[in-house]
Amino acid sequence: MHYYSTPRWALRQARGLLYPRRCPFCNRVLGSVPRCPDCAGEVGALRRKPGIRLDASQHYLGELIGAAAPFRYEGCVRRGILRAKYQGAPWTAVELGVLLAELVFGSEIRMRGTEPQPQLVQTAKLGYDCIVPVPASGNKRGYNVPALLALPLERALDIPLYPQGLCRVHAKRRQAGLPLEERLANVAGAFRAADPDLVEGRRVLLVDDVITTGATAAACTQALLAAGAESVFAVAVATVEENP
Repeated sequence: MHYYSTPRWALRQARGLLYPRRCPFCNRVLGSVPRCPDCAGEVGALRRKPGIRLDASQHYLGELIGAAAPFRYEGCVRRGILRAKYQGAPWTAVELGVLLAELVFGSEIRMRGTEPQPQLVQTAKLGYDCIVPVPASGNKRGYNVPALLALPLERALDIPLYPQGLCRVHAKRRQAGLPLEERLANVAGAFRAADPDLVEGRRVLLVDDVITTGATAAACTQALLAAGAESVFAVAVATVEENP
């Protein structure tokens, strides 16, 4: 059953009576308020403008045809992503995915009860055939943040999402703090397509939470292209840049 199906939406609405919807950035209770007024200024200041595409001079894009992220990985955006990853808040990842749908693909966001839902963008899906999230680094969390980020994109673009489209071949060291050369070596050969038939001949939208150097996205792209994908474009909530 799809995440945005009426039965699952109704279940989330019922759960919201006990656990109200909160701001993904500051954790303030929002309920049916579309955006947190306390975070609006800082969120706006962290937007990457005028363009959101990543600069190849600051990131290693490998064989990606391009990559984009609407925010800098700082302040409340960084806190929101870390909350999703390390504080057992999967709903935060979905809310951030709604922002991705709006800011990257131009989806209109409408409230349905207390839940913001992206609307179909008719022209956006022309560039992509399927969505594949970067796989989780382990199973301790119990959920994969990029896969949850991708749920609103699946709805906005109306293309299939393959949550297990990629898998890790071997464990890797944490990427944080490693220079680019070590990051590239750390993820070299770390991924493979779980079922090449899912991506063969398709234009893949790769989803991650943060793009730092680009090493992980580039390694995932190598695996997808090796499985027969036609092209890969990556999107993330935020990116790290030396000169924002």
